Amino acid sequence: MTGRAPEAEPHARGWRLLLAAVVVYAVVLVTIAAWRAESSSDFRDFWENAVHFRQTGEIAADLGVHNYLPFFTLFMLPCGLLPLRVAIVVFSVLSLALFGVTVVLVERLLSDGGQHRPRPALLIAVALCLPYLHSCVVVGSVSLLLLFLIVATWFLVERGREWEAGAVLGLAVLIKLLPAVLIVFFLLKRRWRVAGTAGAVAVVLGLGLPLVALGFRATVTQHRSFYERALVEGSAEQTLTSTQPLKTHFSNNALPIVLRRLLSPLNAGRWSQREELYVNVGDFSPGTRRAVFAALLTLFVLVSVVVSLRRSRPWPPDTVAARQAVRAQFGVWCCLMLLASPLVWTHYLPLVYWPLALLADRIGGTRRAAPCVFVPSTIALWAWILGAVLLAWPAARAAGAQLAGVAC
Repeated sequence: MTGRAPEAEPHARGWRLLLAAVVVYAVVLVTIAAWRAESSSDFRDFWENAVHFRQTGEIAADLGVHNYLPFFTLFMLPCGLLPLRVAIVVFSVLSLALFGVTVVLVERLLSDGGQHRPRPALLIAVALCLPYLHSCVVVGSVSLLLLFLIVATWFLVERGREWEAGAVLGLAVLIKLLPAVLIVFFLLKRRWRVAGTAGAVAVVLGLGLPLVALGFRATVTQHRSFYERALVEGSAEQTLTSTQPLKTHFSNNALPIVLRRLLSPLNAGRWSQREELYVNVGDFSPGTRRAVFAALLTLFVLVSVVVSLRRSRPWPPDTVAARQAVRAQFGVWCCLMLLASPLVWTHYLPLVYWPLALLADRIGGTRRAAPCVFVPSTIALWAWILGAVLLAWPAARAAGAQLAGVAC
């Protein structure tokens, strides 16, 4: 026992130093979020909708919550019981705590459950996510909650707890539709229990809770309104072809709006400040814009599907190489989740923490053994870093620098 004690101390010291840095940074972020809670916060919209529902029993359509299912307002009701600044502090602390749990879950998977000092790969992955983590907390986004649910889904899958994994994924889909793409991945991998449970939870809770709280007629009306706002007015088709699409601001990095900016003279500046920002390389017809989008999205989907059909048997993977391949396939679909979305704000980008962690882990472990993996992984990480640096340049953001990082 005396021989092991000296080894444990440096490991514990590494974790304590990391924890101290995290706490200091978290305090700064939460303070900023509370300070700007009443001016420019997504959470303010969530809170106002919750308060409005408590007071009227109705879900408002004009308080800033446009792209969320009716379930979401009911899910956020506890926040409406507190004053806004107190609520955003609680929510921000909880979001950061969930991100911490996410990092630990990923580390346990990638280090095979080893207990040691923070690995360089972990520190690199967290650092690569920091600019978007900052944005996420400051605006009061639910992306860190979504990230935790997505990683927890995969963690449970690797532990053989597929019913629970499906339930967690179903909750993620209800909070934001983006993770619904991952259900397709589990169908391709023939994980019927995960996909089926996720679908069942999404339907039962997504319809059941509004039915209890609102009644049948209001539930139908709310879902119809969501369909028209989020799936029709905010669709890729509308973005690519309408005279003045929604959400044109340069912080929106979704594939349809990036192509619209590049292929037509669309102002990506802040409308509230009457800014003008154009990055187009020409003025192409709506049909051409639609064809380019369809070609790119088809390419992304086909690559994701083809990659995911490899090493599907046996399950669970019985070799280290097979386990790494399946983890990477899930990472591909985490990226596809954003590439296929009609709306991608900057604070959505923490959702690719899992593939970032995989890339950092691969670079640390394959430099000598597998240069064919090390080189493309390094290129992808540098593309991501470049996208983060270009956050300071609105024109680059308008041209899709961050989306290109996700694609790489």
